[in-house]
Amino acid sequence: MGLPIAPADGIAFAFPNVCLTPVPSSSPVPIPYPNIAQLSDAQDVSDEGGRELLVGGTPVLLVESTVASSSGDEAGTDGGVTSGSNGGECEMTQGSGSVLYGPHGRGIVRFGDPTSQNDGNAVGTVLSANPSVLVGG
Repeated sequence: MGLPIAPADGIAFAFPNVCLTPVPSSSPVPIPYPNIAQLSDAQDVSDEGGRELLVGGTPVLLVESTVASSSGDEAGTDGGVTSGSNGGECEMTQGSGSVLYGPHGRGIVRFGDPTSQNDGNAVGTVLSANPSVLVGG
């Protein structure tokens, strides 16, 4: 049995998202923070370009769908140790190799697929809501 399709609902979550954090009378300290991206804010999903694919009335995430900003690391104002930013972009980095969408055949993202978060500072995972699919008779 495969993984459930990920609608653009729920969150993408990464931990640790290590950011440099100012502390009194010392140089910034690397501290791990959570990083959370709201999937309802995702761009480049399955409802763009006039060809809709909806699951339970919600667009589906695709490989390379992005969420422009994230939260949870606001205290790390000196930025991520790799990316140099905080609150940065989240990108869906992997999806199905056999369930594809659109003319470019982009993979459908599934629950549990990996993400790149805070502009590449942390690796996370898709924790989307379970879609409600009703089949009428």
